[in-house]
Amino acid sequence: MKALIVGAGAIGGYVAARMLEAGAEVTLLARGKRKEQLEEHGLIVRSPSGDYEGRPSAIAWGEPAGPFDLAILATKAYGLDEALERLRPYLSERTAILPFLNGMKHMEQLAEAFPEQPLLGGVARIEITLDEDGAVRHLAPYHSFTYGRFRSFDDGHYAELRRMLSDIPLFSEKEDIESDMWEKYAFINVLSGLTTLFQAPVGDIRDAGAGMESFRRAFAETNAVIAAAGGRLDAGLPDKQLRIVAGMSRVSTTSMLRDMQNGLPTESAHLQGYMIELARSHGCDVPLLEIIRQRLEIYERNRA
Repeated sequence: MKALIVGAGAIGGYVAARMLEAGAEVTLLARGKRKEQLEEHGLIVRSPSGDYEGRPSAIAWGEPAGPFDLAILATKAYGLDEALERLRPYLSERTAILPFLNGMKHMEQLAEAFPEQPLLGGVARIEITLDEDGAVRHLAPYHSFTYGRFRSFDDGHYAELRRMLSDIPLFSEKEDIESDMWEKYAFINVLSGLTTLFQAPVGDIRDAGAGMESFRRAFAETNAVIAAAGGRLDAGLPDKQLRIVAGMSRVSTTSMLRDMQNGLPTESAHLQGYMIELARSHGCDVPLLEIIRQRLEIYERNRA
């Protein structure tokens, strides 16, 4: 398999390392400081699942490369529009796109930008960050990367791609990838929303006062919006969501809270903002989600 990874940060770097270990031919599309780090130090991953050090191929935006069987998108949502334009020259008619972004809005953006391109859905579940020195640091043992057919695939092409991906232990196929994407969106919308609203890790919120009630309300509002928008969620999901929160480490946090604490841009428009758009277009009353979105809008306005 020949794969291009757009976005060589924490998620993109981790995926690249595991694909390279499995024998895939991987090219990282990077720029600026990140490309300099890769050229100077190589790709370094520190993980409970196994460390990795290597020097994969890394190109700057605009350098010739390809053709590729697969283009993996692992950018932040606020950089997606630019990334899609940079990606365009590397796509052939058979290059499948696999995004590992949070939320669902990016699927609309991809469909608009590349209406005929084979498109997979992808869900990454991992707690991970990029250190100042460019090393990828996996923060907890658990990780899961699922994919599935989303749009514009003929059966033969998808079977061929699935065979190639089956050689990479990191990836597992989901028959109903759209439901998996909605489930992940629901969870991260609430976790990133409440941790940034309260400026605290999960345990501090959960264990203080009516903390679990805050989670219950936020999940209820989110799940109702997704259902109204046509998303498929399992009937037992609300109980599952609360069980996961109850079992999380007291110090568990979110990348959005870390970004906010470091004065960085967040994906709030793509996550909480899009959820509010859906709520308003489908007539859903979501008072807690509205407060969360307002808090994040204040942060982004002051940061700018």
